[in-house]
Parts: sequence; C-alpha cells; structure tokens
Amino acid sequence: MTAIACLKIFVGEDLRFGDADAMAALVAKVAGAYLESSWTWPRRYGLVAPYAFVLADPRATRLDARELQKMARDLQVKMFGDKGAGEVALLMFEGDQTDVMRFASAHDEALKALLSGEAGSDFAGRICKITPDVVTSVQPPGGPLDGAPPAAELAAIEPEPPLDGIGALLDAPRRNTGWWGIYYLAKERFVGSGVDWRLAWDEQAFGALEHADMVAHDLACLEAAQAQLRNRDPGYIFLPFSFSSLVKPSVREIYQGAVSRFPRALSSRLAASVYDVPREPSYGAIAQIRGFLNPNFSLLDLHVRDPGFRIDSLSVGVVHSVTLVLEGDDERVRLAAITRFLKDAPVYRAKRVWQGVAMVNSLKELDLCRRLKAPFLSGPMVAPLTSKPTGEVAIAPERLPYRAKVERVRDGLGA
Repeated sequence: MTAIACLKIFVGEDLRFGDADAMAALVAKVAGAYLESSWTWPRRYGLVAPYAFVLADPRATRLDARELQKMARDLQVKMFGDKGAGEVALLMFEGDQTDVMRFASAHDEALKALLSGEAGSDFAGRICKITPDVVTSVQPPGGPLDGAPPAAELAAIEPEPPLDGIGALLDAPRRNTGWWGIYYLAKERFVGSGVDWRLAWDEQAFGALEHADMVAHDLACLEAAQAQLRNRDPGYIFLPFSFSSLVKPSVREIYQGAVSRFPRALSSRLAASVYDVPREPSYGAIAQIRGFLNPNFSLLDLHVRDPGFRIDSLSVGVVHSVTLVLEGDDERVRLAAITRFLKDAPVYRAKRVWQGVAMVNSLKELDLCRRLKAPFLSGPMVAPLTSKPTGEVAIAPERLPYRAKVERVRDGLGA
C-alpha cells in the first residue's frame, strides 16, 4: 500500500540544477525544513542526492502533489524573494522502488523534457510538475493531482511495517541532532561533547538560520541532551543557544522551560555554547546572557565567526572560552582565519579565556591548529558527528579523527 516518490528540485532562471555546493545546501535546508514540519510520521523522507528527496507514506496509494506546492513557494521566496528573477520547479515521480531511485539519478536532459510538459518518458509511473503557481500532471497528461486516500482519511489508517530496501534511506524516527567531540590538545583527550543541529555540519556553506529556526533547533538540541545525561561518563555537555535569541527577554522565557528541566545537581557538567556572537558584543548583552545561563551552566563558551573577535573588550573571566567557527570552502581563507585567531593567544590568556577552533575540516587545518597550540578542537577532522556523546576518551592527535564505536549519523539524512 505504501506510496513512494522521488522529488527532484530545479532552481534558477532556466530551471536548471544548481552546480554550486552552496546552492545544493540551501535547497536541502529549505526543503528539509518544510518536510520536517509537514511530512511527519508515519510519513518518511530522505535526501538521497543533491536536489533529490525520496518521500514515502505507508498509508497511501497515491501522494498529493498539491500538498508539495507549499515547498515550491517556500523555496521561491527564501531563495529569490517575493519578486526575484529566479524560478523554482519540482518534479514528483511516483512509482516502484527501483524506478524511484533511478529517477533520483536521471540525466538532466530527460528531466528537462518532462519540465517542458513532454510525456512518454522511460519511467513507468506518475509524474507531476509543481511550481509556486500551478500543479500539473505530466504523465499521464491530465492525470490526478490529489492523494489517495484523501487526507481526512489517512489519520485513521494503521501504517504498514517499515519498507525493505529503500526504507533504509528514510527516517523513522528522525534524529535531527548529532554530537561532536571536543578535544583538549594539551592533554590529548576528549573532554566532552556538544549537541548540534545536524544540518549545521552537513551544510557548512549555508549561512545563518532564520530566527524562528534557531530557537526551534536549540530547543530540539536541549531535548536530545536530556536523554544523554544518564550516561556514565559523557564529560562536559555543551548546549547551543543563539546569541540574538538570548538578548530578547521574550525568547529567554521560551528557553527557560527547557533549561529548567535539567537537574541543578548536574550543572557542573553543563556548558553553554552561545553561537553567532558578533565581533564586539556589548557589555549589556553579555551581562544578560550570563545572568540567564549562570544558574544552570558551569561554563560559558562564545562561538564567533570573526577571527578578529574583540576579546579585549570583555572583562577578565566574564566567559570561559571563545571558539572560532571556521566557514566557507576556501581552505586558504580558513587557514588564515586560524592563524589570525590564535595570534591573539596572549590577550586571551590575560583575560583568562580559553580558545577553541570548531569545524576543523581538513588535515592541513588540524596540523596548523596543532602547530599553533590551539587548546580545544572540534569538527569533522577531529571527530565526525555521531548519534551519542563522545565522552572522555584519551587519544593521540596523530590518530584523529576519532571514530567512536557508536552509530554515526548517516550522511545526507536526518536521523
């Protein structure tokens, strides 16, 4: 009974696939956000290739093409604006498992013909074209657009058992968060782990999340962390908080409910990672953040993107650490950022603030951090994202990246 489909996404003025990694990351982020909130259990989905998702509903015999028009509209607005010149179109192919995966890797020429409305493809199944303005059935021409059974009846249907084969590509239940190990170079050991939204690692080229997404993602990370506090030796647990959210009293109230669920007795193991901190945060902003976090957290870590962060503007000991988050694809720029950041090591020591480097993504970056004696390191080249905290583990830097004996979060799919 399960309905399975491949959703291919086209973007740009000529409705082509974007070639840039940044474009693929942006498409995956926006489409993934829509599916996460709208394509809920027992329906499942997975990103199987750039610009290609597999969708499944174990209760349905036919998926509703009109429902996916909301995704097309979201992509249009978030990528090109209300009046942008770019266009977005989706092709939804519904068929058997083999054809669905074949469609995910189909050549552009065959797909462009379908976008032009030409039926008679090599794929035996239903194909719909979906744009922000209209939904049409390409194959068969004039075919059904609605789902079956109707949405009103789906809720009462008991889902079938999980799929074999293609089911491994889909998520049930979804783990959208993952854990990154924090390595203390001087002691050659991991001292704890941070929980993060998985797409922040998969899509490093993508910029800042929208404010509403930040809060929702932070709350999801806090929830994921609560289950891990029962583990025997997780080390420090670093929990994420958006800087722009923490400076708003109304948003702090939203965080408060989640923070209050952490036992005060465990506060010595909890650390707060405040991300997207500006180059020179105001004294008042830092004071508000400290006042909110100090009762529940023993450490305060600021995540910055500017290697020239104005550490001299902070009072002595007002935070415990500042971590530079590497970004972009140009390795030369990333290496220069590491050098610039660690150049200020004497100033950081005078302020009694540790330095860290996050998102270390290559052997060159790791070697440079070691030569310049960066105290704390994290990132894919240090320890890949995993489904559980790394904990406290001794390991020589030559053996990095450390791969824990736990299930790694699968590439390309939320888990």
